[in-house]
Amino acid sequence: MSNSLISPGTMQRSVAFLAIVCLAAIFVFSLWSRVQNPSITVESRSAPSGQEQAMLAEVSNLMAKVERNPENIEAMTELAHIFMVMQAWERSLAFWKRVLALEPENKLALNQAGFTLFQQERYSEAADFFEKLLELDEENFRSMFNLGIIYKYYLDDQDKAVGYFQRILDIGPEDPQLIERVRRELDNPFAEQHNGP
Repeated sequence: MSNSLISPGTMQRSVAFLAIVCLAAIFVFSLWSRVQNPSITVESRSAPSGQEQAMLAEVSNLMAKVERNPENIEAMTELAHIFMVMQAWERSLAFWKRVLALEPENKLALNQAGFTLFQQERYSEAADFFEKLLELDEENFRSMFNLGIIYKYYLDDQDKAVGYFQRILDIGPEDPQLIERVRRELDNPFAEQHNGP
């Protein structure tokens, strides 16, 4: 009668070999996964430049002004602009909204809030701000152009886009470059990728 059982020594060698193969597979998969999806990046950065230090000091100064007087429209407007320059869109939007809470008809804040939302790809919300601005200033052709671009390329409403572009031509602003851009938009009824307002 033959012994069909595996000897303990053979079993240990088999388990050890299988463990080594599994560890090697885990290592290879982990390495491949890190190459495909890097999750940690190290960015070395030199000390802030003089301009960056000045901007940080200005932000700190303006924040202190707003803290002392939460209704300081001028300081909030400057902060919102600085954050726009830094492309810190959410921070910028927060200050534009604070300005609008105090002055709901502030045309600059409405326009800049719309632009900031556009940069965040929140197109429908951006359109709301540009439309509010048009309610206050019916001949604001720049808001009409922005709305035309948003509706044509991002909200897929060609009729609304054409309506805004046509209104610009009806107003006839003294801006030949804008008029030329509007005519190109009207000549090309198909929405292609666009850089924005």
